[in-house]
Amino acid sequence: MSKDCALHGQGAAAAYDALVAGADREPVPTKSGGHQPLTGEDIREATQDYLILTLHWPELAQAIVKAQAGDATDFIHDPDDTLDPVQVQVPACLDDARPVRALSQLTSLQAELTRISPHLGGAVRSYKAMAGCLGWPVPAEPVTSEPSVHGAPPALVLQSTHQALAPFEAGAAMAAQLPGGVVPAHEGDDYSMFLSSWRVRDATNRYLTTRALPAAGTVCTD
Repeated sequence: MSKDCALHGQGAAAAYDALVAGADREPVPTKSGGHQPLTGEDIREATQDYLILTLHWPELAQAIVKAQAGDATDFIHDPDDTLDPVQVQVPACLDDARPVRALSQLTSLQAELTRISPHLGGAVRSYKAMAGCLGWPVPAEPVTSEPSVHGAPPALVLQSTHQALAPFEAGAAMAAQLPGGVVPAHEGDDYSMFLSSWRVRDATNRYLTTRALPAAGTVCTD
């Protein structure tokens, strides 16, 4: 771990797990008058905002150290207040096939998510959307689409292998709907591969200036 990291000298995973476990026992105060102290679940959910770009990982380390000292302000997660919660829930319940239809299935799914991502304990925001669809009175009508783009140049679609906000398969699915779509993958976690990989930037700039596409199956490791 870099000496510049706020968690230098600590095991990052262990420090995070201890913070979350402690917050579950006794929520950590914030300096925001509009927020209650944060539980471990609150902290786990807010952590996702820090994980989407490696550029934010140093900020996550600082937030952990600050919360260790009794101030969890940097883990406050404010949802988009331009949307009514129902506006968010409706497409989650109607536009996609529902992966769970009963509480027992939801419980099993959380156990599987906890196995895959033990530090976050299955605390993904889509889990809340899925829970909100249990008992929804209107059946889902999944949105489907066929390749329908005509006359456009071959498309370049970027996708990281371990991106937190979209499954890796989503990039290929999108490219399949576009003429000659190619997906160069970036071996990493970033939501914006353009910022974190010089090879992705090089391929993107070449595409934007010459329309030349990298070979299908290209994986950028740096």
